[in-house]
Formats: sequence, C-alpha cells, structure tokens
Amino acid sequence: MTDAQTLFRQGVLAVRNKQMAEGRKLLTESLRLDPHNEMGWLWLSRTVTKPEIKLQCLERSLKLNPANEAAQALHRQILSTVNLPDSSPVDTQPEAEVLPPPEPPKPKRRLLTVPQQRQVQDWLDSADRLLAEGDAESAVDKWIRVLELVPDHDTALPNAVRQLFRLDALDDAHELVWDAINNGTPNPSIYLTAIDIANFQKNEYEANDVRERLALLPTASEDLVSDLVDFYRDQGQNHRAEQILIKGIEGHPQSQKLLLRMGDLLTAWERTREAQTFYERAARLGTGTKEGKSADEKLLATAPLMTDRERGSVVLAVREALGIGVAYLLLGWQDAGLNLAFMGVSHWLGVLLGVVGAYLTITATSSPQQRPLGRWLGGQPPEKPKRKRDDAPSEAAGPVPEMSELPVIPPSARLVMGVVGVAILLLAFWLVFSQAINLLTNPIPPCIPTIEELIGREAFRC
Repeated sequence: MTDAQTLFRQGVLAVRNKQMAEGRKLLTESLRLDPHNEMGWLWLSRTVTKPEIKLQCLERSLKLNPANEAAQALHRQILSTVNLPDSSPVDTQPEAEVLPPPEPPKPKRRLLTVPQQRQVQDWLDSADRLLAEGDAESAVDKWIRVLELVPDHDTALPNAVRQLFRLDALDDAHELVWDAINNGTPNPSIYLTAIDIANFQKNEYEANDVRERLALLPTASEDLVSDLVDFYRDQGQNHRAEQILIKGIEGHPQSQKLLLRMGDLLTAWERTREAQTFYERAARLGTGTKEGKSADEKLLATAPLMTDRERGSVVLAVREALGIGVAYLLLGWQDAGLNLAFMGVSHWLGVLLGVVGAYLTITATSSPQQRPLGRWLGGQPPEKPKRKRDDAPSEAAGPVPEMSELPVIPPSARLVMGVVGVAILLLAFWLVFSQAINLLTNPIPPCIPTIEELIGREAFRC
C-alpha cells in the first residue's frame, strides 16, 4: 500500500498538472492515512469549487498550524468574496469525498401504519406481476415506491438493484443502496452490495469507506469482519486490516474471536506488549470457550501484563517491602548468633526500618502509581502513545485498550522518596548488623599462648 506522503506528493503533482479530480482523490486518500498534514488540507482546498468546502479544508489546515500564511491568505480571500470564481477546471468528481466519511448513522426505523403496510404489499405484488410480464422498468418503479417508505426493504431493494444492473442503470442502483445506508440500515448485505458497486465503478475510496462502516455494524458477524481483515491482509494493507479489526471490536466488544484475532495479528507484527492486552480481554470473558482457552494459553506464554489494578495496589508494594524486611530479619538473626532471643531492640528496629525504606524505594522506582499516593502528590496519568499511520505497525502504534489511567507520582517527589528510602535502608542495615560491623571495624587480636603456658596446660590436663 502507498504511504500517506507518497499519495500527498502524487496529489500535488496532479493538481499542478490541472488534473483536479485525480489530485482530489489522491490527497483525500493521503489525509485519511494522515489527517494531521496541514499542507494536504491546503492543497485539497484548491481542488474543489464550493466555497464552503474550501473553507472547511482551510480551517483544518489552520487548526493544525495557525501560522500557515498561504492558508490564512486564501481563507481571508474566500471570506471576503460572496461568490468565489474558481480558476480550477470543473470536473464531475463528487466534492463530498474531500472530507473523511462520517460514522454510519444510527438506524432510523420508521413504523408503517396499517394502510401503508397494505400499500407496500400492493406495490410488491404489482412489481412481481409486471416483472413476470417482462416489464422490468415498471416493476422497478413499484419497488422504488416501496423504498421511499422503507429504504432498506429486504425484498424491494435487492430486486430493484438486480434489475437496474440488467438495465445498465448502475448509478440509480448506487443511489438506492446509499439511500439505505444513509438511513442507517443494519443489514450487512446492503453494505456488501455497495462494496460490489464501488468495485465495479473502480472507486476504491468508496469501497474502503463502506468496509469500515460495515465493520462497525453490530449486526455484522464475526466471520464477516474477519473476511474484511483477510481482504486487506491479502492486499498487503496491514494498516487498514488493523483499522477494520479495531472497528469490528468496537461493534463486538464481547467477541473473543475478534479479540484473539487482534492479539494474533499484533503478535505477528512483533507488537507483543499490545497483543497481551487483547489476549487478556479475551481471557477475562471466560476460558470455557475454544477462543478463551487459546487466549489464556497465549497470555501465559508471554510476559505478564501489568494492569491498573496491579499498578495501583499498595498491597503489592508492601508485599515486596516485606520480602526485603525478611532479608533484614535474617541478617539480624545472624548478627545475634543465630538466636532470636539474643536480638536486641536495635535489631528489631533495623528490621522495621528496612521495611519502611524498602517501601519508599519501591514506590519511587517500580510502583509510582499507587492509589491514592499519585493523586495526593499531584501526579498525572501517563501520556498515551501516538499512533503511527503506516503499513508496518510499530510497537508504539495501534490501540492500547489497557492504557493506564492512574496518576504517576511526580519525578521530584519520587526522587525525594528514593533518596530517603536508600538512606533508611543503610541505617537499617547498620542496626541489624551492628555487632558484625563492629567486629569488622574493631577486630579483637587473637590471644597466642607462650610455650610455657601450653606446657602448663598440658601438665594440668594430665
């Protein structure tokens, strides 16, 4: 798949060659991949004739870079002109394509009255009769009347589209299908028909738009979403495959199959950390299914994922600190001659301080998001990684569903806690190991007996 910059350069070249329709198509596709390209929006404004669309493009460019002088000048010029004459040649390419497509509208199902239901049935019967008599055009007229009341009628629409294809009226079929889509039809087959029409018309932009809308449909099956993903993967368009699967998961948040598929894709792209989040989501939905069991196995086969529940747990931090406290207890036990009864107050105080110092050090280094310390100390949640829009997804790209929302203790506070914690640990070590340290610093010289003393001892023993 061509990347955003290549499409941008090709689009600019087409505009300079007065090929406005081609330039608009290339620039639109480039901005779908990288909507933050201010110059892309500026050049796109030069390919359209309608002032309101020009203004939308220029306003997006200025929002990204308010200091863009070229965009400012053109924006002022349009605002000061009531009817702007455009020097660019007018073409037949629809200008509505210059803006990213909206999300599919929510279904608007209108309830027919009883008379309307009877009228619909009469039209359907008349259409069947006319078609049997060989009058396809009149039959289509009857179906269109039905579609004016029910835009996605499951009998009238496919019949009308089929006959319009045969009558070589593809534009009319296109209009009927899109009328159903714009009215929020939940029928996946209508979207598939729209994709077929777009492919027949060689309109790749529209076909991709419909696929994204289809993936968001709650009525689209998991297998259908997987087929869309496979289509883009076969085309080598990994970025689009990922986008389709993300939209499919939005439409089917409880689908273990799609969550597992996303984890497998991210693993194949060597984005293991992100893959773990999807495996975990699938496993949480239950391990009794085939997909849930597979997700659980793959999650266990990779490095454990730190969740907000673990990041914000004070218990886990204290547990680690207690582990270090046990180590200090063993040192004090050794210092007391391997006898707990001989451990003095200083030894036990050292063990307690060891736990405190360990907790401060752990909090400062590996557990800075404990609840509610992060909030009390004025911390902020970590920034989410920015998505990279390219075909070869990187480790920093893609969705991070389990991104942490917990505030992180500010660096200055962590530095103070770390320094204090280390100082307390050193003091605790001196307390629990004081006797051994004294022996190391002030060793007692060995008492070497004289020969006479040795002889005397031997004689005494005898």
